[in-house]
Amino acid sequence: MEQKIKHISHKLIDSLSDGVFSIALTLLGLDVVALVPKISESEDFNAELFHHWPTFLAYAVGFVVLFSWWYQYHVTGQYVVGTTAMTVWNHGLTMAWVALMPFGIALLAENLNTPNMEWGVFYFGVCLFGSAWTLIIQRLVVKIFRGDTSVTFTDDFVLASFPKNEQQKFLIIFQAIPAVGGVVLVSLSFINPWLALAGYMLHILSLGNPVNSLSRMAPMMLRLSKS
Repeated sequence: MEQKIKHISHKLIDSLSDGVFSIALTLLGLDVVALVPKISESEDFNAELFHHWPTFLAYAVGFVVLFSWWYQYHVTGQYVVGTTAMTVWNHGLTMAWVALMPFGIALLAENLNTPNMEWGVFYFGVCLFGSAWTLIIQRLVVKIFRGDTSVTFTDDFVLASFPKNEQQKFLIIFQAIPAVGGVVLVSLSFINPWLALAGYMLHILSLGNPVNSLSRMAPMMLRLSKS
């Protein structure tokens, strides 16, 4: 029997990802905790507290983003069987953006409602949609070098009964929608940062319940993949 080096277990990736998400979520709170001495030393405690509303708002936004990412990450990951080099690096690139999100949140908090707001919104948007962009780029690179871009799913997944080529089309559409939307919204930050931020919020809200979102999107996207 031919002996081959097998790919790593998906459980190892999940363990690493949970650790990265935990650290990133913890880092979000450091900027909030750092405000305590400044607020406590103020003569008007509540006025000083309100003065730092961008930090608290950015923390709330960052928490929702990271927790929603973690939620969706495991909702989709639970149906993946085995790993390939592409899936391992796919997860790795996602973790890179997870680790960078506290940076994007800190920039947003520091520059919200200031002359540099457009740059704060821009770089937060880059962190928000960067994962979608890198996944598209990764798929293109793997295709160019004729690598394996397929994913094997469990039998109870919505795509399991469809041929591999239709599954591939579904995944491309699924990844392309936020990637294209992200380009539009991030570009909008230089025209109207508040409007771009509102678009970001709508995108973030759509991440809140990935089970329902994916269940609604799957039939529509499968029809598109067949056309």
